[in-house]
Amino acid sequence: MEKVMLGVSLYPEQEALEEIDAYLKMASSYGFKKVFTSMFSVPGTKEEVIAYFKDFTKIVHKYGMVVSGDCNSELFHRLGATETDLSVFKEIGVDILRMDFSFNDERDATLINNKEGIKIEMSTSFIEIIEAAIKNGAKPENISTCHNFYPERYTAPSLEAINEINNYWKAKNIPVAIFISSLVKGSHGPWPVSDGLPTIEEHRDMPIGEQLKHCLALDNVDEIIIGNAYASEDEFKAIDQVMKQVYVDVPKNEAFGFLADFIPHGMVKRVPFKIQLEEGITELEKEILFNYPTHSDLGDCMNYMLRSRWTRMIYKGKEIPCRPCTKTHYTRGDVVIVNDNLAHYRGEIQIVLKDMKVDGQRNLLGRIDESELFILEHIKAKDVFTFVE
Repeated sequence: MEKVMLGVSLYPEQEALEEIDAYLKMASSYGFKKVFTSMFSVPGTKEEVIAYFKDFTKIVHKYGMVVSGDCNSELFHRLGATETDLSVFKEIGVDILRMDFSFNDERDATLINNKEGIKIEMSTSFIEIIEAAIKNGAKPENISTCHNFYPERYTAPSLEAINEINNYWKAKNIPVAIFISSLVKGSHGPWPVSDGLPTIEEHRDMPIGEQLKHCLALDNVDEIIIGNAYASEDEFKAIDQVMKQVYVDVPKNEAFGFLADFIPHGMVKRVPFKIQLEEGITELEKEILFNYPTHSDLGDCMNYMLRSRWTRMIYKGKEIPCRPCTKTHYTRGDVVIVNDNLAHYRGEIQIVLKDMKVDGQRNLLGRIDESELFILEHIKAKDVFTFVE
């Protein structure tokens, strides 16, 4: 399983190269591999732009990262590039050319199949353009897509629209990049606006770790890029923590015999739900909740709950006495465990999706943090999840 690629954005006309170097040194130390930059916002002659970005790409490549240069038609022609000659971008050191425009004819296919080996990235909304280019002979493996970011509050598209287009490109096996946003005061994009740079409007004021976790839960995104500069080291640490919770190498559990092949193992991607624990939870209940690495629902009854069933096999024979609960009904986001009063299913971890009557057969373990309840909407059959305090 490939992990999503993490990226940062830089707007070099606003920042000294020394600052850029320090920022990329930090970003690369936290596993970031891509740098998005707006090339057309840098003023100067052709020679000045080339010289500037040569210095910029040297820094990026020094840290083992790749450069995605955002290019509009004015810059493309100012640098003397054509669909048959991207040598100027090769000279600069650009690895990926994000086209902010298209030719809308067979030249797009020629551009995508360029001899310089530069990958062409287009807006996720360029569906007809990309499809026409492929029909004209463009190699799909040379194409990637990237969402826009939205500096102005309330202008980003709906989550449903984003999800639909992500699924479209996933079905075509064409990569999708999306932007999340630093909440650092004064962080910026290419324009004098400091209101975040997300792709999804709901992310604008959300802590960056939660934005990342949500994008990973969508399961249709290949690259996640911080849209504004500069993110703080605390934000990089939050992202690093989420990535370590999400991607784990799980050994095959031979104790399950022939069933071991059906249980997630190897490099596994999980959704880590932050949980607020109930008072009175036992050490055994904590062990079952936190130590089992790959909770998942088989998908046959995702109605009132998500069921992690393998835990009842591992902890078969362990006693889980009924604990009293002050609630009359469990509600969406409650996490429960089947107790001794339903011994056949004892030890099964469940996440409540709809109101369920408290009948004494389950103990309340805790509740998914309110800020992450919306992620439940994206959990599908056999998706793996886990719990963190």
